Amino acid sequence: MQASNSHLIYTYVEPNFTYILWQLSQVGHNAQEGILFTPPYVTNDTAYRSFIRSLAPSIMPSVLDYISTVLYPPIFNGSTPYTDQLGRAAFTLSEASFTCNTNFLNRAYDNNTFAYQFSVPPALHGQDVPYTFYNGPSPAVGNDTVAVALQQYITSFATDGRPSGPGLPVFPLLGTDNELISLDISSISEMSDPTANERCAWWQKALYF
Repeated sequence: MQASNSHLIYTYVEPNFTYILWQLSQVGHNAQEGILFTPPYVTNDTAYRSFIRSLAPSIMPSVLDYISTVLYPPIFNGSTPYTDQLGRAAFTLSEASFTCNTNFLNRAYDNNTFAYQFSVPPALHGQDVPYTFYNGPSPAVGNDTVAVALQQYITSFATDGRPSGPGLPVFPLLGTDNELISLDISSISEMSDPTANERCAWWQKALYF
């Protein structure tokens, strides 16, 4: 597994004479980071395990079993974040290589971060880039208002350390409640951080090496 640079990280530092007074970061990820990198042949448990092994060639059998049965069990009854084997593989890759990295950063700052999830469907890896660098109507931008809002959140944070904008919802610190901002096609609202989970805590241990 390799660390991803998919998420956006902005750091605001306020100096006080010769030392740093405080530092905050703004961290974001997309809702569906993994599917673009997941091969369509993952349609059964054998293919799923082979896929995980291709991501971590030196993985021990016991660790592979833990990933396959405990972290991401083959359960497709609606009780897991996926409904089939392909979705299972995509979700595993998403957390292992993308979204859990934002959780690591948040915890490194003791959750004193401004976190957001780009949720505009299909919310694929990289889909937020045209929104981040929005410069007028584009076929890649489904909602201009969301693009402008994202830019206002980013630029205001870079300017004064707090993401905000005229008429925009208050952007909370992630904090102990693990609340982030979700930017969707028709709304901007708070939601619980989906990366604040035991799976991400396990991935940070790097037991797959």
